[in-house]
Amino acid sequence: MTGENFSMIVLAGGKSSRMGTDKADLTIGDKTFLQIQIEKGRKLGIRDIQVSGYRGTNCDIPVTPDRFPNKGPLGGLESCLRGARHEKCLVLSVDVPLVPVEELENLLHAGDPGGASAMILKNNGKEQPLIAVYHKDLADAMLAEITDGNGSVFAFLNKTGYAVYESAVPAECFLNVNAPEAYADVKKKICRFM
Repeated sequence: MTGENFSMIVLAGGKSSRMGTDKADLTIGDKTFLQIQIEKGRKLGIRDIQVSGYRGTNCDIPVTPDRFPNKGPLGGLESCLRGARHEKCLVLSVDVPLVPVEELENLLHAGDPGGASAMILKNNGKEQPLIAVYHKDLADAMLAEITDGNGSVFAFLNKTGYAVYESAVPAECFLNVNAPEAYADVKKKICRFM
């Protein structure tokens, strides 16, 4: 299977301030965004799945707490990478529910051009650092970035270097649901992508 040698990290710890409710608990049909993302990992054959930062109760996977709270996605990544069973981890933010599982499979197969320890997806000119594959051994470098006070994923990636996987699927597949209008838009598009 594609993902049997990968771990997966679903980042679900955002504050959801613009949405007004936890994005992980938003639904499409009878599934929450969190359930949709976990299901993608399972379809890829990934057995080691971690959920970072989720505060709700609709999850059948134990949530990995951030070792350094309030440090954003980088804090969640640092904690989960330390607990990952495999060297490579598929990272997927909870708020991009339309990403096709087939495109995640392509990302897993993209390899490591130039020996980079991270490969992020790029679509329509936009880099997506939270749809990516990260090596487990990046945890210490992430800790240094968090300790230095910046905590930005892009600042971290710019220091460590990364490769890019160019995705040709429609940009709508990467719609980030951060506000009620985006959620309404996703629900209109869902039948086309899932």
